[in-house]
Amino acid sequence: MLSIEIIKNMFPDSFYRRGLQYYHQFRVEQLSNSEKDGHWTAKVAGSKLYNVEVDIFEDEFFYNCTCSAYEEYQSCKHCVAVLLEIANKLGEKSTVNKLKVSETNTPLFSDGKEEQQIKSEDSLSQLSTNLIDLFAEDDFESTTSTIGEPIKVEYSLKPDYNQANGTLFTVEMKIGIERLYVVKNLKELLDYIENKKEYYFSKSFSYDPYLHSFHKEDLEIFQLLAKINKSETFFNSRSAWNISTKQKGITLPPLFADELISLLHERNCKLQNGDEEFNHFKWTSEKLPFTFSLIQEEENYLLELQKSSLVEYMSKYGYMLVDNAVYKLSDQQQQVMHRINNSIDLESTTAIPIKQEDIGLFLSHVVPSLEMICNVEMSPEVRSSITNPPLVAKLFLEIDIVRITAKLEYHYGEDIILPFNEENISNQEQILIRDVKKERKIMKLIELSSFKFNGVDLYLEDDDDIFTFLYDILPKLEKIVSVFSTGEVSPLLNREQIKPEIQLDLQTNANYFEVNFDFTDVNQNDIQQIIKSIIEKKRYYRLQDGSYIPLEEDTFHPIGDLFRELNIAPEAVNSGKLTLPNYRSLQVEELVSRNRGVHYNKAFEKLIADIKKPSKSNYPLPKTLNADLRDYQIVGYQWLRGLSYYHFGGILADDMGLGKTLQAIAFLLAKWEENSASAQPSLVVSPASLVYNWQNEFKKFAPNLKVKVIQGSKSERENLINDIENCDVLITSYPLVRQDFDLYNEHEFSTLILDEAQAIKNHMTKTARAIKTIRKSNCFALSGTPIENSLDELWSIFDAILPGFFPNKKTFGSLSQQQISRMSRPFILRRLKKDVLKELPDKIETVHTSELTKEQKELYLGYLEKIQSEAALAMSTNGFQKNRMKILAGLTRLRQLCCHPSLFIENYEGESGKMNQLLDMVDNALENKQRILIFSQFSSMLKIIHTQLSNKGIEPFYLDGNTPSSKRVEFAERFNNGEKEIFLISLKAGGTGLNLPGADTVILYDLWWNPAVEEQATGRAHRMGQKKVVQVFRLITNGTIEEKIFSLQQKKKELIENIIHPGETMFSSLTEQEIRELLSV
Repeated sequence: MLSIEIIKNMFPDSFYRRGLQYYHQFRVEQLSNSEKDGHWTAKVAGSKLYNVEVDIFEDEFFYNCTCSAYEEYQSCKHCVAVLLEIANKLGEKSTVNKLKVSETNTPLFSDGKEEQQIKSEDSLSQLSTNLIDLFAEDDFESTTSTIGEPIKVEYSLKPDYNQANGTLFTVEMKIGIERLYVVKNLKELLDYIENKKEYYFSKSFSYDPYLHSFHKEDLEIFQLLAKINKSETFFNSRSAWNISTKQKGITLPPLFADELISLLHERNCKLQNGDEEFNHFKWTSEKLPFTFSLIQEEENYLLELQKSSLVEYMSKYGYMLVDNAVYKLSDQQQQVMHRINNSIDLESTTAIPIKQEDIGLFLSHVVPSLEMICNVEMSPEVRSSITNPPLVAKLFLEIDIVRITAKLEYHYGEDIILPFNEENISNQEQILIRDVKKERKIMKLIELSSFKFNGVDLYLEDDDDIFTFLYDILPKLEKIVSVFSTGEVSPLLNREQIKPEIQLDLQTNANYFEVNFDFTDVNQNDIQQIIKSIIEKKRYYRLQDGSYIPLEEDTFHPIGDLFRELNIAPEAVNSGKLTLPNYRSLQVEELVSRNRGVHYNKAFEKLIADIKKPSKSNYPLPKTLNADLRDYQIVGYQWLRGLSYYHFGGILADDMGLGKTLQAIAFLLAKWEENSASAQPSLVVSPASLVYNWQNEFKKFAPNLKVKVIQGSKSERENLINDIENCDVLITSYPLVRQDFDLYNEHEFSTLILDEAQAIKNHMTKTARAIKTIRKSNCFALSGTPIENSLDELWSIFDAILPGFFPNKKTFGSLSQQQISRMSRPFILRRLKKDVLKELPDKIETVHTSELTKEQKELYLGYLEKIQSEAALAMSTNGFQKNRMKILAGLTRLRQLCCHPSLFIENYEGESGKMNQLLDMVDNALENKQRILIFSQFSSMLKIIHTQLSNKGIEPFYLDGNTPSSKRVEFAERFNNGEKEIFLISLKAGGTGLNLPGADTVILYDLWWNPAVEEQATGRAHRMGQKKVVQVFRLITNGTIEEKIFSLQQKKKELIENIIHPGETMFSSLTEQEIRELLSV
């Protein structure tokens, strides 16, 4: 009967152990049998499916498999696995269970139900088992047992000549335990070791990864050999190497040679050299064990070579194989050895004859190289005849009309060698050893100088070549050669280097400054030509006296940059002086500041400090300003004052919410205080939605200024503009400037302020053209986004604030971004909230005022008149309490009209001033990468806002009282994670319980009576987790009940309810007097 003992005895231990492992991994599939004749068939899953057949006849067993191991050894693990499966089927549990526990970690057999369940598992389960088996085998160290019986390894290094690659080493191996077996296919063995497979050597010995182990040092060698094998396999079809042609060994490529030979040197490795085989080899970087002996034979000389007969130069490695030693040569030694190998047959050559006339050169050139690789001896006769004085090289220079002539001499004691002439002055009785290295350095520099030789003279006659020699080559030659020159050459060599001096002078009460160029001892007539040469990036300029000015020095570069960037011709320089408009002063200063020889007059120094360091300026703050400026706002004010003083314009580009409006008002007020009697009025142009916001800001911060808003019909506006003498500041909108530009052209303004100046970013629009026709002393732009889409927008704004500063539109397009940035930087002041975070409160609150549209105003005034009449009647007849709810309902209607008339008026097709303002604010905020919460107490208002945003392609989150609780949390998390930029929230739904630190901007579309409710709304963003300053905007409609609500809100600090929703406690707390104030009755 089939039993485990029988199966174990039928197979080698290695096959049995692997077969047992395959059995436990359930790799045996489709096992079937014929009960009549005992014939069994099965498939075993290995690297592919193998077919196994088994015949059982009482006590005889026959089996075969389709795998390669069976074909070679008539035995394999697949057969073991199938036989174990058959034993299981036959029910030999008692016998099988006699296996030691150490042979397996899991029971070999299970009951029938469990086995059936396992066999029916999905093939994916089998896949996971296979993957575990495969990836458990990473490399030699992890796949090879370290606790089994140790295997001895003997290596052999054998030189093998290959016609394509010369002589290369081949590594061969023997392994075994008691007896060593030759590895007939090293690559195959390495593959078996890596893949944890048994390798058959003979009936007496097979390598079994589960029974045998290798020393750590041998595993390291195996890993390197495997790496060589893999790289060779990869490159074999596309490389000239194709090196390992013999299965018995692996040919060693140069890339791995040093590493592998170092490892083999420490192990049991034999070395073959010719017919000799050495049990160990020497691995060294010492000089070669050769001796060259130089002796004299009559009048000539002989170089004898004493060496071993076993010599092989392995050029691909840079090794010399001598007897039982491998010498590793340095790069220099390899160069020497390569020349020797190409000239001498090292195996047969024993002596080299040298002629008498060649001995000096041989000693100078050849012997020093030979001494680098081996020992060189000289006979006493040779050594006594050698002289070795130091080399003193001399170079004689003289000028001949338009060329420089040179003569080179090598002096060795009394011997003089003329390298460009055959005639030498030397002592024929002595052998002169020349300083070959130094001579080569000198000749290389002479060759780089482009000298010409006509058989007699060594000369230069081209200006470029002369300059290169004098200023590039000669300083290097002077370190190793003694230079002697005639008087005509000396001025060219000894002239002190000219360093340009630049003086920048700002003229008082003028709109220009001067750039003065001074080149020491250079005629003024030469300055234009010198500058022209600098612009053209020439290496030098030759003066009339023949001397050279080298122009590649750093001190000349700023001059070239100045003329090239400003596109100025050198002819613009008159008597060493260049005149430029003042607005070029900062650009010029930055261009020439790298020159150490730049100087400024005091007026120019003040200009630079005022513009570049406004925090150091001390222009007095306006006395009547009704505000305390923060430090950064004072800096902005000083910057505006400095630019204005020099008649410059600029762009105040602070982040939204940092107070650009306040800084501009402070600036205008200061100018008015200084010249209140004679000052021309200033003009502020803003988007229509911000006109009244400016008016209110002036009332708040500069009440002493007479401010006039240009509004009404064409004739009304004309009358307002013509009454300019009775006004300090005019405020209008971009659309009205476009319509009234002819009226403005009749007047001149002290300062023009362009708020949200991106409105003129397109220079082709009528609005931009109209703005640029307005006459003014200064023009300043306020914009957090002066560039929205392209640099052309910046050009258009600068065309308004500093006309002529940038070149024409076409030329501007060719400027680099770096150049544009450098030019515009002094005229743009931008601070971000994060930059001035320490100065800012963690929450900035701002009121924005809008104007009712014409349609809105008509509706509002009609409703207001009706409510006022009803309220007045009720109060005069003591019927206030009876009519309270009706009056409060009327207040609600007025409030809704301010928001948007369509809230309760069907089919309203007009616009809302506040809605237009909101959309402008959203555009600006999104351009500044801000994320917004918009609150309204009306969910119907939020829906109108949602529609308007959707029409602009903006999809916000939306939350009102109908939003499920789960969605509230989901929307908040998504918004805080960066999804979408706007969140619309109704007061009742989102005033509490939401955490939205992902927002940094809060817009309160409509006001609430209760300040605490507003605080709850702004608190959605201004809370734990918020890392930015939160900007809060309250939108109020000018001249409406909203202004009075806000005023009452500021006075009344007690808890009050919002009147917008009737029935809440606010209505009972409003007094009759408060309602009178609201309705002006």
